[in-house]
Amino acid sequence: MRLFSQRSFALSGRSMSGVLYISLLGLLVGGQGWLYEVHTAGATGVQQYNEFWSQQSGRDFQGWQQDEVVAEDEGIHADVQLSGTKRISCHSRDIDGGQVSYAKQVGLCQGRDPYPARSYERGRNYYNGGTFYFGILTSPIHMLQKPFTALVASWNALTPSGTWLEFHVRVLEGARWTHWYNLPIWASDSSTITRHSIEVPGDSMGVVDTDTFLTGKTAAHAYQIAVTLFTTSASISPHLKRVNVIASYDTNAQTTPFVPPLKAAWGVNLAVPQRSQMLAAYRNLGFGGGGEAWCSPTSTSMIMAYWSKQLNQPSLLQSVPEVASHTYDYTYDGAGNWPMNTAYAGSYNLKSFVTRMYSLSQLESWILAGVPIAASVAYRPGALPGSPIASSPGHLLVVRGFTEHGDVVTNDPAAASDEQVQIIYPRARFETVWLNASHGTVYVIYPEKWLTPMLNRLNSW
Repeated sequence: MRLFSQRSFALSGRSMSGVLYISLLGLLVGGQGWLYEVHTAGATGVQQYNEFWSQQSGRDFQGWQQDEVVAEDEGIHADVQLSGTKRISCHSRDIDGGQVSYAKQVGLCQGRDPYPARSYERGRNYYNGGTFYFGILTSPIHMLQKPFTALVASWNALTPSGTWLEFHVRVLEGARWTHWYNLPIWASDSSTITRHSIEVPGDSMGVVDTDTFLTGKTAAHAYQIAVTLFTTSASISPHLKRVNVIASYDTNAQTTPFVPPLKAAWGVNLAVPQRSQMLAAYRNLGFGGGGEAWCSPTSTSMIMAYWSKQLNQPSLLQSVPEVASHTYDYTYDGAGNWPMNTAYAGSYNLKSFVTRMYSLSQLESWILAGVPIAASVAYRPGALPGSPIASSPGHLLVVRGFTEHGDVVTNDPAAASDEQVQIIYPRARFETVWLNASHGTVYVIYPEKWLTPMLNRLNSW
């Protein structure tokens, strides 16, 4: 058994509570810790397996069950929004136990927050603390080619004031479907709700660790995703553009498939603006601890600043505190929720998603295409030579290129100043702390019409 703390970080936007685990067998809450039992998949020779699924056109969503929603095609993305219908019944389970009825005058289900106003965690609301309208979008059953033990859903959407989204997942383990597990409740701002993950105890079939669903003892081989669209007024709607899911069977760096390096990317160093999370001006600003805990929003802000310069779009140039305030998860108490970071970038009309890769060789394809990548790492003292911090249980940084010899050129926000942010890490050391810590988790953020690399894709995007 191995104990990992979910929030035991000082210089991190996200703690790697699952370093080297494959699947969650039991969950015990004691003090600040989560107790995980580690699978031995690596020892039996089972390889890491990743399978990415993207739904991004109106045609894609036509295969989903649409209850009080309609999916249209906007060319480069879908537009799923609320639409009144003659509903036969509305279900409390769709809004996590809140009261429901059918509002015939607008053709939408109407609900009430399952918690009285200001009575949820730390005096906040679960949803908006009052009433709202909602509709449901449910995916078809998605069968994978191989079993999986972890799943992360990410999305791109616009949420005008008064609207928000919630995500759920269920999986097929053996011959049994799990119940629907709660994924994050999200809006691009805090005018109506406070975005948050949902911290509830797991069971024998799985658990959600902030933004990541983990199976129980039995690996799964199929899943369904459900998206609830909410509004406080029938005249406005959220607009869902894309849903992306990365499902993976997680092992470690020693059992990851080999991908030959793409040496054409060696010597490429993208001009990503350098930003440190450690500036004195960021201290004590909240949102999970201030700058010292803002590696994730700092990395997101650097990539957005890069695209601001490339596209000549000033709106993408957002400060680190601004990004932190819009990626902050009020339950996790940090700005390191993976899909909340990509969703923020997506709200600026960038295509963005969370995925997992097998190798830096795959990441090289994106660098060659001109796309910097945010990577999630964790490491013990001495494991990452040249790092400005001795160790970290969870850290995000930007990979901006590769040296002529294939070492990794990064913008590491843990550096003391903006000028010191560019750091080169030894290739093998970096790849190990990335694959072992997060199983190759990355943020991929780029313009909607940008050409996607096809070389070394391997079902990671």
